[in-house]
Amino acid sequence: MINGIEQLCKFAFNFLNMDTIFIDEMSNIKIDYGFTRVPDPLKPYFSGLTDKLQLNNFTSEYIVLFHSNSYRLNFISAKVYSDNDYLGSIIVGPYLLEEPTTLMIESVISNNKMASSLKSIVKQYYLTLPILGAYKANTTGEFLAYMVSTFNPQNFENFKIGNLTYDFKTEYSISAETIKENTENAIEDLEKRYSVENSWMHAVELGNIELYENIMRKNNSLMTSIADRIPNDPLRSTKNYVIVLNTLFRKAAEKGGLHPIYLDSISSKYAVQIEQCTYLHQIANLINSMQVEYCDSVKKFSLKNYSSTIRKAIEFIRINLNHYLSLNSISEALYVSSYELSRQFKKETGETITEYINKRRINEAVFILENKSISITDISYMVGFNDVNYFTKVFKKIKGMTPSEYRKNKI
Repeated sequence: MINGIEQLCKFAFNFLNMDTIFIDEMSNIKIDYGFTRVPDPLKPYFSGLTDKLQLNNFTSEYIVLFHSNSYRLNFISAKVYSDNDYLGSIIVGPYLLEEPTTLMIESVISNNKMASSLKSIVKQYYLTLPILGAYKANTTGEFLAYMVSTFNPQNFENFKIGNLTYDFKTEYSISAETIKENTENAIEDLEKRYSVENSWMHAVELGNIELYENIMRKNNSLMTSIADRIPNDPLRSTKNYVIVLNTLFRKAAEKGGLHPIYLDSISSKYAVQIEQCTYLHQIANLINSMQVEYCDSVKKFSLKNYSSTIRKAIEFIRINLNHYLSLNSISEALYVSSYELSRQFKKETGETITEYINKRRINEAVFILENKSISITDISYMVGFNDVNYFTKVFKKIKGMTPSEYRKNKI
């Protein structure tokens, strides 16, 4: 019997493109098809909404019921009978009857006495839900009625459809501590994810594939837990995310000095390859290829117009930026004359080696300054300065303000 019901749920899920579950006569979820996930801060409100639906009213004359609640979330249930025995209900939803406008979200927050800090999270969640007009909703109800009639044809002869409305705002109280904890956890995850993305881009800008891979290893679970933006279509959601990632990589590589010719060639190639993917594992492999190629291209081609000696000098500086660097130490490492290196470097880059090193170190410092838990003194040592006063002097010369002023005004 359950196999037949599972086939009905699967058919409804694929045909309606909506989350579909089956709850038996004991109110247990036995079958679950769906991808929509409730954000953590909203779980005290929205998790288990289907458990609160009035499904087991055996005296009710309605085979199909439209359920609406004070959160403006809607479900449709259809009772499944075998002869006269109630087996349970097939439920589709949640769905919306209107666009989740700012006014609508504010009304939901106010009517249900939710924390105002949840407003943006509620809106993002509602944007993942399908929207059905009144006609489509009624048609869906009739479709479910026809479908469940295969288990009990006599119900089809005179089936009835009804409506139920639920008001949850006074029935289920959520403690302020729970709201605060869930909201803070979600905000912390979001902030960490965007911080990791910034670190990715910085690694690409430097052409440092080792740094990129290290960031990925440490944060893989965080970045693979990104919610689907398109309900019931994880492949399309992932493709859209990787399209954004391709754009971010391109902009980071541009900051790293990669010529637009290479940027356009690489980004265009991956834009096509992303759309050609038919499986999620293909996209995972594609992301790996993208990161390697962008980093490798920044490392190689952004120095294309320089002579071999100057390319080697710049690569040596980039790799050893946080170590002691001088004209003599670089020339000795490259086995070239310090005089010739100094002259050629100035000729090809327009800067002295010291000016180039300082500029790269200050750019690195600007990135680290975003982490406010690291002191200015520590940052100066991290980027290769042994004297915090000299670091501050160089920073002000290049950026027009001290590191402390930059952190206060720019970050």
